[in-house]
Parts: sequence; structure tokens; C-alpha cells
Amino acid sequence: KQTAEKQINQSLDSVVLGRPVHFQDFAPEQDQKAESVLRKIAYNAGFKNISFQYEPISAAFSHEAKLEKEQLACVIDIGGGTSDFSIIRLGKSNSQKQDRTSDILANTGTRIGGNDFDSNLSINCFMPEFGYKTLLKPDEYTGRILPVPNQPYVELSEWSSINSLYTYSSKKNIEQIYNNSAEPQKVVNLYNTIREELGHTLLNKIEECKIELSNKDEVITTLNFLPTSPTITSNVRDFEKAIHKTTQKIVSSLNECLTQAQVSKQDIGLIILTGGSTEIPYVKNTILKMFPNATISEDDKMSSVALGLSYDAMRLYK
Repeated sequence: KQTAEKQINQSLDSVVLGRPVHFQDFAPEQDQKAESVLRKIAYNAGFKNISFQYEPISAAFSHEAKLEKEQLACVIDIGGGTSDFSIIRLGKSNSQKQDRTSDILANTGTRIGGNDFDSNLSINCFMPEFGYKTLLKPDEYTGRILPVPNQPYVELSEWSSINSLYTYSSKKNIEQIYNNSAEPQKVVNLYNTIREELGHTLLNKIEECKIELSNKDEVITTLNFLPTSPTITSNVRDFEKAIHKTTQKIVSSLNECLTQAQVSKQDIGLIILTGGSTEIPYVKNTILKMFPNATISEDDKMSSVALGLSYDAMRLYK
């Protein structure tokens, strides 16, 4: 509020806040509670007139004004940690409604997003250079040869679990793995990453590689923050194989949304893509193949919700 007032040099008393269709699935009482909390926050910030709009409706507002006839749209929002899908009825006459609940035919979501694609890329393209899927030395008593444990590599590939590797016991465990490794020249990269607590630095590099693979066939990444400065080559084919299963989970959630709305893929006339992960060509192309009759909109992909809320504020508070 203060930032906006400073920019326009006048006070702001009214606001339209974006909200998901469901804060929590199958729990309408939680929806009401969450919205009331947001309302109180806005009130405490100094707003007097407070309205809400569903985020998928907001994302569709700029498109709705251009439509000549009513159309079914699918809003696909793939963010960092979640993906949300909505089937919406759009039309010029609909845009004047105060309550758009009846125009949202279905809404589904899944806890899959850009972080999962980072993890897929890490495990499949980066972690082999850290000793993933290598072996330990033969046991001195039994002669058994065991694989290096997978768990540290999985945890190092997840933004949410990296810190768990920095405990004393975890560091000692990884030191032991390194000392018993049959390929210490690879496992040393795991050992140094955990010892120096560089897991987030590593995942940032992996995320950069993922983004570059949206425009390049091959990306060479040098991890110069590690003593060995390993160089890892990633290509589009390997990346697509790595994210295939994750992408199919997104497709399953989209199909569920269509089923809930009781419409077919052929009925969808407009696809609205938002969120950074829709920039991944394999993800985008997989989704678009589902809707043979749809026009694709990627306008204001990273700001469509905020822009739509602004349009709604103009309508409500002009």
C-alpha cells in the first residue's frame, strides 16, 4: 500500500486481492477463514474497501474484453511449487458480474511445479557427477558390494530438504560414504557440497541450467564453487526424459479438471498460460497437444493475475 501510494502520490482506500478458487480442497469453512484473515490484513494495512477475485478469473480478464462470443477457457498456472488449472466460461456479458463463481466450471491442482523440474534435472543430469548410482568398496569381511545410498542425493535435489543435510550426523554419514566410496573422485563433490553447505548454490546453478534449456539444445555448467570445478553437460533430450513422469502428473490433473467441468478437450477455445514453468517447451507442447481447437495466449505470462486484478479494481472502484 505504501509503495503504491508513493508511486502515484495519492492515498489508496480500495483494493482487489487475488485468491485461489480453493484455499484448501473440500473444506469450504477453511476458505471462509482464510479469506477473512486476508481481509483483516488488508484492513490493518489501511484499506477501507476490500474485494476479492479468483486468480484464474483475473488471469483471463484481459482476454475476456476482446472476445466476440462466449468461450470456454482453460487457465493453466504452473508455478514454483504448485500447478493450478481452471475451466472458465468467458464472455463480454460475464465480465460485468460481481460474483464469477458460477463461471468457474472446475478447478484442480497438484503440488508439482518448477522445483520438481529442478529436482528431476538434478538427479538425472547432475548427481551422477556427485557419485549417484556408484558403488561402495567391497565389505572387508563379507566382500559384498553395495551401492552408495540414494537418500543424500534426493535430499540435495530438493529445495525443501537441503538444510537437513547440514546436521552433524548427516555430515558424518556423508563423510563415511566418501571414505568408503569406490569412486571417491565423484563422491568428493557430494562431500564438499555438504561440508561447505553449498546445496542452495548448487540448486541455483541447476535452475539456471533448466531455464537455459528452454532456448538451447545443450548447456555446459561449470560448478566453480567446488574445489574440483566439475563441468556438466546437459542436453534437451536428457532433460525431457528426466521430466516426463512429472509432466504426466500435470496432464492427469488437467484431465481431472476437464472431467469435473464435464467438457471435452475439443470444447476448450482458449488456453491461457501463466507461470514460469510453462516456458519449458516440453511441458508447453505436451499441454497444447491436448487441446486441438484452442487458441493459445501467453500474454503477460508473469503478471497476468496482477494485471487482471487491476482491471477489476478499475471496474469496481472507478
